[in-house]
Amino acid sequence: MIITRIEVLNKTKVNIYLDGEYSFFLAQKEVDQLNITEGDEIPSSFYDSLLEKIVLPKAKLKALSILKFMNRTESELRSKLSDAGFTQSIVDKAIQYVDSYGYLNDERLAETYIRTRKNDKSKLAIKMELKQKGVDSKIIDLVFSEEYDTEGEEDPEVVAIKKAVAKKTKSPEEMDYEAKQKLIASLYRKGFDISKIKQVIN
Repeated sequence: MIITRIEVLNKTKVNIYLDGEYSFFLAQKEVDQLNITEGDEIPSSFYDSLLEKIVLPKAKLKALSILKFMNRTESELRSKLSDAGFTQSIVDKAIQYVDSYGYLNDERLAETYIRTRKNDKSKLAIKMELKQKGVDSKIIDLVFSEEYDTEGEEDPEVVAIKKAVAKKTKSPEEMDYEAKQKLIASLYRKGFDISKIKQVIN
């Protein structure tokens, strides 16, 4: 492998290209310590050691830092690590590392996400948001069936509709026909079930 390009972005990020392709990034001080220069040939053993001892630990720390402040889906974490400059193989290993400690759990994330939003948003809106986060449809459906099991309780989506209506009027029954239709249309656009909307606004 030949170092074909060294791209200095700043003191903490110097992109290294091997055989014409981006491979990893280092800090400037690491480049100096390793005495890496363009045109050098890197033995496979040196390359493997560099990835294992320098690049992968950076990816692990980055992953832990991302998860420290907010739960993320595996898809989101992969995207953020890739955006940070880590290659697919390093991302895979970093994901495996945090997952081994139970830090990644899409089902747990979906449970928390739905639980904290089901009384304010429509099921459709929540479902779309979870899909955008990369949560598998089977997981979403499973958690929905659990979180919306309303035996003995009021349907969470009806609760959400009532909250939305309350923000518009204290007495929906006193609204004229045109105002009701506008409110119904507004709620429907937000993804609420039409039959449940009419259950609240009649």
